[in-house]
Amino acid sequence: MRYRFTTYHPASDVEGEAGEGTRLGGQPVWVEGPQWPVDPYEDELAPFMGQFKVPAQEGGGGKDRTVYLFAIGFSGEHATVVQPGGHVTESFEIRDSATGPTELDRPHLLRVAEEVDFAEARQAAERQLEPVEGEDEDDWEWRLQEAVEARQKDAEGSIRMDQLGGPGVVPVWLQGDYTPAEGWQLVAQFDSCNLPFDVNFGDTGVGYLFLSPDGEKAEFFYQCC
Repeated sequence: MRYRFTTYHPASDVEGEAGEGTRLGGQPVWVEGPQWPVDPYEDELAPFMGQFKVPAQEGGGGKDRTVYLFAIGFSGEHATVVQPGGHVTESFEIRDSATGPTELDRPHLLRVAEEVDFAEARQAAERQLEPVEGEDEDDWEWRLQEAVEARQKDAEGSIRMDQLGGPGVVPVWLQGDYTPAEGWQLVAQFDSCNLPFDVNFGDTGVGYLFLSPDGEKAEFFYQCC
């Protein structure tokens, strides 16, 4: 089990032309033909949020996959497209437009700032915790969990929520564990307070993007305080 804590930075001109790689904003680079979801409330193309490349070894039925994420206005809904394969979130109409509205004109790249292995963090915490006289097993476990969770925090003491997925990467849940089903993998996780554009994830919410084990479907949802 590990976390891959992430930061965002504006792409240079060269980086912005880096093909099918992972990025926020800009215009989508389609692996197959364009499949732009339509906002059903406005009958307009939904704003593009970003695209995320998932290498075959991380899932996808033996193929590289790219997951495209779109916001449906400020309804709080989101649509996903997975290519190759072309699966679109149920109930959304699509149009074959290659370009459209975007949340960021300039693409932003996602950079992994730190990877944390929590099995190792737990072992280190166990070695460092001093026993307390009269402490029972539950109290010990609670203190140990607090020490491990400290590794989730930044220098200011805030819990880090932004992540890129990968083998063995697990979400930092704001509420309970809502993994869609067994075998679904985290593609990316977003803290609404840190994104470089406005989103509707509820009250200071966190968004979670998952890919199915066969690489055919993606699902996006958020949790809020």
